[in-house]
Amino acid sequence: MSVSILPWQQAIAGALQAGGVEAVAYVPDARLRGIVAALERDGQRVRTLTREEECVAYAAAFQAAGGRAAVLMQNSGLGNALNAFGSFAIPYGLGVPVVLSMRGTLGEANPSQVPMGRATPALLAALGIQAFPVAAEADAGPATAGALTLAYEGRCSAAVILEPALGGQRESI
Repeated sequence: MSVSILPWQQAIAGALQAGGVEAVAYVPDARLRGIVAALERDGQRVRTLTREEECVAYAAAFQAAGGRAAVLMQNSGLGNALNAFGSFAIPYGLGVPVVLSMRGTLGEANPSQVPMGRATPALLAALGIQAFPVAAEADAGPATAGALTLAYEGRCSAAVILEPALGGQRESI
C-alpha cells in the first residue's frame, strides 16, 4: 500500500533525521503514517510497538545506551505512557522527544476522544514535559527540531503536538 506523504509530515521526518534520531518507536496512527513512510523510505529504524509505554521505555533505554530515539503516538495513548515517563525517562534525565497526533479537540466527532484531548496539555504539564503545538505546516519542521534539541541537550522530555488544523487522516474506529 502506497502512503502519501504530506509536506508537514516530510518536514517532521526530515527534522528527526537531521537531529540525529537513530530509532523511532511508534504506535500506529493514521496521521503519523506519512511521517513513518518518509522515515522508512530513507532507511530509518522504525519500531512499531503495541503500547505507548513500550515506546517511551524503548526510546529512553535507547538513549540510556548512548543513542537518540523519538516516539510517535496519538495523544489518546498518553495516559498509558505516563508511568514510563514519570518513573523512568524523567527522573533519569533521559529526554524523550515525542510527536503526538492530537485527537479530542477542535472538530472532533468521536466523543471517546474528547476526555484525553482535554487532559493532554495538563498531563504533560504535570510531568514537566514542555509541549509545542503545531497548527501550521511551516512550523512542523522547526518545532520538531527545537523539541529534539530540548530533549537531547536539555535532557528533558518534550512534545510536539500535531493540531487538527494540519490536516491529514484520523483513525476511524
